[in-house]
Amino acid sequence: MVFSLFQRPRPTTVPTDRIIPLRYWDDLDYLRALCHDFTFRFDDVLDASKLEAALGRLMMIGDWGQMGARLRLNEHGKLEYHIPARYDEKRPVFIFTTTRFGMNIDDHPLGSQLPKAGQDQSFLSPSSDYFAPIVRHPDSPRELADWIYTDRPQLHIHVTLFQDATLLTISYIHTFADAISRTNFFKAWIAVLRGHEEEVPAFVPYDHDPLCMLGTSAPAQSYTNIRQLLGGLSLALFGLRYLFELLWFRKLEEHPIRLPGRCVDRMRETVLQELATRAPQGTPKPFVSEGDVVVAWWVRTMIKALKPAPDRTIMVMNVFNVWNLFPEWFPNGTTGVIGNSFFYSYTLLIASKILQDSSLQYVASTNRRALVEHRTKRQVQAMTAIQRTNFMRAAPVVGDPGLLFLAATNQHKARYFETDWSAAVVRAGVPVSQRPHGLGRPSYVNDIEYCRGYPTRNIVRIIGKDAAGDWHLLFKTRAGAWRVIHRELMELIREKWE
Repeated sequence: MVFSLFQRPRPTTVPTDRIIPLRYWDDLDYLRALCHDFTFRFDDVLDASKLEAALGRLMMIGDWGQMGARLRLNEHGKLEYHIPARYDEKRPVFIFTTTRFGMNIDDHPLGSQLPKAGQDQSFLSPSSDYFAPIVRHPDSPRELADWIYTDRPQLHIHVTLFQDATLLTISYIHTFADAISRTNFFKAWIAVLRGHEEEVPAFVPYDHDPLCMLGTSAPAQSYTNIRQLLGGLSLALFGLRYLFELLWFRKLEEHPIRLPGRCVDRMRETVLQELATRAPQGTPKPFVSEGDVVVAWWVRTMIKALKPAPDRTIMVMNVFNVWNLFPEWFPNGTTGVIGNSFFYSYTLLIASKILQDSSLQYVASTNRRALVEHRTKRQVQAMTAIQRTNFMRAAPVVGDPGLLFLAATNQHKARYFETDWSAAVVRAGVPVSQRPHGLGRPSYVNDIEYCRGYPTRNIVRIIGKDAAGDWHLLFKTRAGAWRVIHRELMELIREKWE
């Protein structure tokens, strides 16, 4: 596959294009390997022409048009932005396509199966890519080659219109944006849609790299996990064990999971009560977030489903954004940043202790302590100093060679379900009085992730909390594990009703 890519002819460089190398933390191998079809489901009919016109206008404000850059791979194997001097029909700033179905969404064979607010969970919903035929255009990109060997812009927007619902999809490669800056893009688009161009922040141009010095000013030895880093033989042994997992359990399944908000609230109350009874007198009141509890439930459920040895180390890698740690690099704020600014904290657990943790306080509180410890300027500097020296600048692995790797990316801070697209609504599909979400607010998010040579098993994407207070999770794991995962979900729901 790799060799066939490099045999393909590359587009000719346009002399008038402005060429800018990708920012340091955007051009990573694993970001090149991941592409997305990110879809909002609306229970309303939106005007596609208004959406397209607003996006076109956004691209004319300040430097926002730089998002129309073409991706190119130079002779040194580095990615570059080639920004046209002007956009026209031949070289558009984005691609916008529309599909119309003359029926309600529940009358469509695929549309009727797309999850929505309050979806029945007595059965597992299909994986996100099952809905590709209705959420994406047949020509939508899905791998790096679709960009670097064509002259397509970074963004392909596809709108699917039913008589009572709308699906809005953006297709892009992960080098373009992370979860938080994706919402920066949505907010700027929505500001124009609402007629409030004064709310559009200044776009941080591609030739400005706010995080270019990250990992250059702190010694790697100050990293809190320095003694537990895997390297050399230990990293090779971990890699072999992980490869065995990939080969032995080849069949994967992905399903979305919705954790009812009442369940998360009850679990969090239980954790906080137990932590309070154990806390020494006079110490600060213990804290865990809803996200900590969601991750804890997912970790325990995965351990029950995967059945690792009782003494096996479980490493949970959490993803967090670092903007607020370095305000000096963002003097005008971060609302105009479109790019990648996420790094990692590591929670080390023992399988047997996870299974014994009926209240989730062990996992949730350990996860919280790890986040607090790692989410500091000094620790991020030290960890990224290590990452700069790693093969392909990959994130370090912490623990022991026999660890079970799990990872969680909590995207709740992106607030997808709170984005307000009502300015484009033509009519309501479901009466507002009969649903928890407002007019023009998403009722569901479908996120198809395409991976090339980068395994994503046992990585949970916490999409966020919807208007009803329910939490949406999306992950893939061994096909044989889903019976246990679904059983755990149903037991949680039944338990919290009692």
